[in-house]
Amino acid sequence: MAGDNHSIEDELVKFEEKYAKILSQDPSSVTFIFLAQVLHKQGKVDKAIKVLINGLKYNRNSVTGRFLLGKIYYDRWLIEQAKREFQAVIELAPDNLAACKMLVQIHKSEEAYGRAHELLKTALAYHPHDASIMTEMAEIEALLSTADKREREFKSARENIRAALESKSAEELETGLKQQEKELFTETIADIYIAQGLYEKACGVLEKMLEKDPDNDAVSKKLAQSRLYLINKSAGLIRGE
Repeated sequence: MAGDNHSIEDELVKFEEKYAKILSQDPSSVTFIFLAQVLHKQGKVDKAIKVLINGLKYNRNSVTGRFLLGKIYYDRWLIEQAKREFQAVIELAPDNLAACKMLVQIHKSEEAYGRAHELLKTALAYHPHDASIMTEMAEIEALLSTADKREREFKSARENIRAALESKSAEELETGLKQQEKELFTETIADIYIAQGLYEKACGVLEKMLEKDPDNDAVSKKLAQSRLYLINKSAGLIRGE
């Protein structure tokens, strides 16, 4: 097995040298695609990208070159660059299903389901008997339905909040805001006391909070914990401030 691996590596090196020599003599040669593929297989990804970019300067309409570059970008999660190359492939060859499916995956990851669906509709026109396209379209349609439902729920909630705010007077809004600030400040003070080991003071704050809101489970638990800390501190089991 080790010998086979060395043999493959040696072959790749020979191909790299061969294609690199051709390109050095003719930079516009389509050999750039083969060299990039060899470099990619060798793990020389950055070098493969440079070869593809340079080769595409001379061969702008190379579908294979652009798809390979897009795939390398995608594997590196350089999504914007990948989208650009796959889109160029589709513009050059609208029936290119591989580029279409790569773009669909990208749009799905961005939750751009409408764009993904349009791409699949176009692909289906070129490949009307491809079951994988129809399956993908059904999945996208389900995602679109879910996204539309979420959007409607969000708009409804936003309108309800707006209506509730508009129904309150300025005094009511100000009073509510002050009350929220007061509650937040009180809880914050209690947490600061606990962090500093001032458990007796923390208990005092929390007890006052419970007087106003006796059903507040969170405050009750925090008070019980603070009292336990206070007992342990008195027993010398933990250090205070």
